[in-house]
Amino acid sequence: MSFEKINVNTDIRHWLHTIEQGYRYTAGPIGTKFLEGIKAGKLLAGKCPVCGRLLIPPKAFCQYDFAEIKDLVEIAPVGVVRTYTVVYEDSYGNKLAKPVIIGFIEFPGVVGGLIHYIINAEPNNVRAGLKVRPVFKPESERRGSITDIIGFEPI
Repeated sequence: MSFEKINVNTDIRHWLHTIEQGYRYTAGPIGTKFLEGIKAGKLLAGKCPVCGRLLIPPKAFCQYDFAEIKDLVEIAPVGVVRTYTVVYEDSYGNKLAKPVIIGFIEFPGVVGGLIHYIINAEPNNVRAGLKVRPVFKPESERRGSITDIIGFEPI
């Protein structure tokens, strides 16, 4: 098996247009509760009724014992950056005015994590292990979407 190494972003194949489809998907019962929590300015994790693990983003079933997850619990809004990348160009190859930082954020005692923007930080100040907290849009602008979180900023 061989892997193709991509050296420049113009070699990346991507679709830049909208694909028209007549389908709409819901987040499901657990996903809807999770998004309602974000709309309320809270981070919620699914709690497995069998093993007690907390999962974020919450799933309908625990990945460890396959128990159905029905309950969500609020977790502390403090995360830890586990890995990150700095983006200097848009998808067309144009240089961005300011680099964008995207990170994978884990939460203590919780399985999983969220991929989101790291804001209010310079690329050379971001590192694995950095503690961050979510910055939410003003309450009047929230719609119940992951984008209700503007990004995560260093504490």
